[in-house]
Amino acid sequence: MCAERTACSNSHGTPLGNNGLGSVGQLLPSTEVSLDDEGLVYVRGPQVTQRYDGMDEPAVDEDGWFCTGDLGSWSPEHNLVLNVRQKEILVTSYGKNIAPQRVEVLLKGIAGVSEAMMVADGRPYVSALLWLEDETLVAVEHGEADVDYAALDAAVRTMNEQLSHPEQVKRWVVCARPLTIAAAELTPNLKIRRNKVLQTRLRRMRR
Repeated sequence: MCAERTACSNSHGTPLGNNGLGSVGQLLPSTEVSLDDEGLVYVRGPQVTQRYDGMDEPAVDEDGWFCTGDLGSWSPEHNLVLNVRQKEILVTSYGKNIAPQRVEVLLKGIAGVSEAMMVADGRPYVSALLWLEDETLVAVEHGEADVDYAALDAAVRTMNEQLSHPEQVKRWVVCARPLTIAAAELTPNLKIRRNKVLQTRLRRMRR
């Protein structure tokens, strides 16, 4: 564990109504949380398991800290904010670390877009796979409508104004076939399996 950390503890509990929107709220009684210099979240307390069932290796370090695998920060009210899972960070070929969730939420806010996935790992810029809403796809398939690529491109450009230069989406493609659990592209709780989607869809990253 990195030696440079900021820590917070709570021995009194969270006052009613002091949850802090956008955060996980204040800490539970007798709970400690620390962040290392990269923002990795560690937790220590009586509720933290010391060992996983059936495993000999301890789940915590010698000081009792459990590494959650989350990257977080402290709010101005000193509530814990979870930003992204460490393993979900995308690293471009220029070494820029990008958290995909924020960009993907903005992409899904574009009219007609139901799902989005960033592609950036090992690449010089950010690209995106987009899926349209079901009714739009049905209309396109029946020849009753066309995908308005110009409007989509304008919306992506407008969205990029809210992002830092490394986060901006430079290329995108609309995927005709929806994501499905049967194709192993979605988990049972409908989260995208990024590696699987990259294997089956990435060759179409052009428009």
